[in-house]
Amino acid sequence: MSGYKLYNILEVNKDASSDEIKASYRKLAFKYHPDKNKGDANAEVKFKEISNAYNILSDENERRKYDMCGDENYNNSGNGNNHQSHNAHEIFEAIFRNQARGNCEDDIFGSFGGFGGFGGFGRGGMSSNRNTKAGTIEKTFTLTLEDVYNGVKKDLTITVKKYCHDCITKCPECDGRGIIHRMQNMGIMQTIFQTNCNKCEGEGTIIKGKSECKICNGKGVYNKEKKATLIIPKGVDENYKTAFQEMGEQPKNENMKAGDLIIGINIEKHKYFERKGNDLYYKFKISFIDSVVGTKITIPYFDDSFEINTNKFGVLSNGKKYLVEGKGLPIQNSKNKGDLYIEFIINYPKIKKEEKLKELKELMTEIFI
Repeated sequence: MSGYKLYNILEVNKDASSDEIKASYRKLAFKYHPDKNKGDANAEVKFKEISNAYNILSDENERRKYDMCGDENYNNSGNGNNHQSHNAHEIFEAIFRNQARGNCEDDIFGSFGGFGGFGGFGRGGMSSNRNTKAGTIEKTFTLTLEDVYNGVKKDLTITVKKYCHDCITKCPECDGRGIIHRMQNMGIMQTIFQTNCNKCEGEGTIIKGKSECKICNGKGVYNKEKKATLIIPKGVDENYKTAFQEMGEQPKNENMKAGDLIIGINIEKHKYFERKGNDLYYKFKISFIDSVVGTKITIPYFDDSFEINTNKFGVLSNGKKYLVEGKGLPIQNSKNKGDLYIEFIINYPKIKKEEKLKELKELMTEIFI
């Protein structure tokens, strides 16, 4: 078929249907797949030719242009260059992944010319999808309760581990995909399955250090310090998290974006207060006499303190919690605050003059309502 070699490569006639082109591609792709022909350079070239031919002839518009122009004019007119190019492995994976999703097992077995089905798709199956963003790094920042009360604005210097793109290159074993396909005989059947590439450990890249590199000194990695400002609003709890974009894991290739740095918080226990939401709980030891007649007490309150007369609560009960409104923690995104609860621990004395009890009882009856 002079002038239309793509049809010859796929071993179909020029008037072949789309289904016939696809079926022939599947059969030939399996026959010449590099994993089935280790070390055979001719097979790898043939595999790429088959994939390129299918890439064009499976596209209705490109096939029409090719049929009108032929080999020479199609290539020279620029149409071939404008057509989106796909990696041969991507084409191979895409067509068989789509076939498997259709659950057309009879068609698969028939079209593969005696080869078996796939060993599973999904997490362990063949997929050309790669992460477009590097991983997230999570770190914890410890706060005091004073920090929660006042809020935090702190300048940070973050050390980021970066990869030198001059010294990191695409893995030749897996062609940068991080995965390889293996053929396994199972009786009269043959199964293709996917595994992580051992050479690059599934990363798709390897370090090819250059001793003369001024960026990383041939190590492939280097540290870079970045400035950032940590802002934590008032009243946050331990579920609060904030993100620094692109300060997490760094990409090993230029097609990926840097990951994010996520900072969570841990709040230290306070020497005076117990926190419950935005409310604070405070314990105060008091004498029995003061619990009855009242006294002025000073309560430390972060960078300040305030005074309160226990008379406002009446005679105090041991272990009871008394409310002081608006003396808790700030409520996030609000001008309001939580409340403070004071629990009085009363030190009850022993009676040393029982003959005075009658007089005391009469006096207390006269004083209290």
